Amino acid sequence: MSKVFTAVPSDALAKRRADLYSPRYRWYVLALLTVVFAFSHMDRNIIAILLNSIAADLKLTDAEAGAISGLAFATTYIVLGIPLAWVADRHKRKRIISASLAVWSVMTALCGMTHNMWQLFLARMGVGLGEAGCVPAAQSIISDYVPRERRALALAIFGLGVPIGTLAGFAIGGLINDAYGWRMALFTVGLPGLLVAAVLQRTLREPPRGMSDKVEAASKDSLPTFRETLAFLVKRRTLVHLTIGTSLIAFGGYGSQTWIPAFFERSHGLTSGQIGLWLGPSLVVGGVGGTLLGGWLADKLAVKDARWYVWIPAIAMIPAIPISALVLLLPATIYTVFGIPVHTYVLSIALMALPGAAYSCYLGPVNAVIQQIVAIRMRATAVAIFLTFTNLVGMGLGPYAMGDVSDFMAARFGQESLRYTMLSFLFIYAWAAFHFFRAGKHIRADLTALDS
Repeated sequence: MSKVFTAVPSDALAKRRADLYSPRYRWYVLALLTVVFAFSHMDRNIIAILLNSIAADLKLTDAEAGAISGLAFATTYIVLGIPLAWVADRHKRKRIISASLAVWSVMTALCGMTHNMWQLFLARMGVGLGEAGCVPAAQSIISDYVPRERRALALAIFGLGVPIGTLAGFAIGGLINDAYGWRMALFTVGLPGLLVAAVLQRTLREPPRGMSDKVEAASKDSLPTFRETLAFLVKRRTLVHLTIGTSLIAFGGYGSQTWIPAFFERSHGLTSGQIGLWLGPSLVVGGVGGTLLGGWLADKLAVKDARWYVWIPAIAMIPAIPISALVLLLPATIYTVFGIPVHTYVLSIALMALPGAAYSCYLGPVNAVIQQIVAIRMRATAVAIFLTFTNLVGMGLGPYAMGDVSDFMAARFGQESLRYTMLSFLFIYAWAAFHFFRAGKHIRADLTALDS
């Protein structure tokens, strides 16, 4: 193995480092970083619950609204993700995370001060600029605190920031939008992040690199270059298939998450406040359940066969597709169940928890594989490269593509265009499952290659 990637096993070193921090403090670090990640998704996704109100106020088409929601954010998120991760592999990661949180919090609040499409587009670019520094550095820190055999579950817990933050964004954003308008909603969710950034900077201790891996991290004068890191990753076929599969899930996930509130407004006649209160809990139940189950099963089953890391999300997506179709096809009407009138939107929103769980269970296993398949001083950069592709396809293209197709379908389907647009994109989850199964053919060899 190249000197750049050399890691020297040392049980004594691992024990000495493990004694540095108590289990209670490790849980605190994981909880704090999960809160930061939740703020990230709250500020990122609140735009979805406000999209109809913003579009009406600023006179936007669905394609323009989709561009503001996804493309504007993804542009800076992608461009700056790799450089900030490269810095995180070399310098204090907690400083990068706290500064990033402060930037995206301020920019979220500034979104509420905009008065036309391009002002909002630029402000959303600022949100993406801030969030670009969060995930790679945070996952790298978690991997130093948590040993490999428990890492999938730990990263799944970190992944709970997605449903929790989305719930907060939908519930808070919807209620405040109904009462005071979309501008006040953006102010309300943006500014508290500054306090969390201060707490993180003051209380989070930077762990030694490789603390939980029984290895000595490469010294700063022998770090891999970006070209060496990229070449290293491309040779891992597992990562290639996981990147494609996760990008497809992100495309469907970010696209539908952006437009599902507008779908319930247009097709079922709900207000943004009602959608936030009903849809948020369903997304949390599904997202939390699927994320934790995926991480727990991966840690349990992958001990005997590493292919379970990728088999679990692949298998979960198969039944999720027809359930998603049912959610979208339920008509806006009222059924009588045991003499009780039930609106179909209640059933539709409740059913969303099932595919939500299926589409979320990849988070822990996939992130654990990335952390375990690369050298210690490559971890943040590897995550950033992975996120560059998944977010370009997911956040960048998902909301915009669905909005553009919805505009096209509106000529035939009118208010129901979003229903049939989202239905037409469900095939991508089957495509994603195919790549997860393909990753299973390479994962055992790739996981052992680093130590060979």
